[in-house]
Amino acid sequence: MKRYFYLLLFVTFFGFSQEIPNFQKDIELYSELINKNPNDYTSYHFRGHSKFNIEDFDGALEDYNKAIEINDKYFEVYFSRGKLYQKLNQHKNAINDFTECINLKSSSASSYFNVAYSYSIIGDFKNSVENYSKCISLDEKNYDAYYNRGVVYKLSSNYQEAIYDFNKAILINPNSVDAYQNRGIMKSYSKDKSALNDFNKVIELDKTNGEAYYNRAIYYLNFNPKNDYCSDLKKAIDLDFNEALEVFNSECKNKK
Repeated sequence: MKRYFYLLLFVTFFGFSQEIPNFQKDIELYSELINKNPNDYTSYHFRGHSKFNIEDFDGALEDYNKAIEINDKYFEVYFSRGKLYQKLNQHKNAINDFTECINLKSSSASSYFNVAYSYSIIGDFKNSVENYSKCISLDEKNYDAYYNRGVVYKLSSNYQEAIYDFNKAILINPNSVDAYQNRGIMKSYSKDKSALNDFNKVIELDKTNGEAYYNRAIYYLNFNPKNDYCSDLKKAIDLDFNEALEVFNSECKNKK
């Protein structure tokens, strides 16, 4: 029988937020402050933050650059500019900024997290793992760091290390659908039949998760084809998880 493969979700975490988003008014306020004091680097930074939130990315970058020109030891603006570079998919620039953040404040777990994320996006998994590990050493309850490091281990084909990290993520967040899903996939790759328990857990937590039905069906196909994998594939399709369609047509369409 043809062997099928599981799908892996890579969740990322970044973004700015503000409870009452009146960013245009903020821009006007910070512009007035800058007019009064052209060397007010914090106002350039905050104005850039507001421009970021209205998706004026060129304007935000200009303000962040100006803040750094005035004060090149200003940790917060390097961090903000690094997030902007991530948003623009300019990860080498982001790595430079988060590395500068680390140079300025070596205790910043979030800087290690973000530089690790950007390293993972450009495919530098060694540096990504090293920086996620440093983040975890500073913040041992950081679910996101364990989860993302687990994904990097998966991409590096280090399945047991990935399982370890998804275990830790689940200990921190016992209702994490993504961690159970990906741990199940890693267990399947490792031929650990307890993977089925993880796919069942995902469905228990989220009965609308088409990917989990798909992955359970693939588990059945690979390890126990006597089970009713067609029902799971059909359920995945009903939930608009269209990746299941090809397998359903191949394995179930003409099945009596």
